[in-house]
Amino acid sequence: MLHAWLVEDLPGGRVRVLTQETQIGQPAAELAGQTPNPMLNGHQAWLDGLVRAASWDA
Repeated sequence: MLHAWLVEDLPGGRVRVLTQETQIGQPAAELAGQTPNPMLNGHQAWLDGLVRAASWDA
């Protein structure tokens, strides 16, 4: 798996986070077949953590 992040500082105190990843191979195929999907849940948890971290400075 490869994962890249681009974090952009936007006007008005906003931030944009763009991510891109590739998932190939047997481990990725096994994760994709699970319900609930651990990759989707992991990404959401990561985003929720970013929001919490950003809110501490607000």
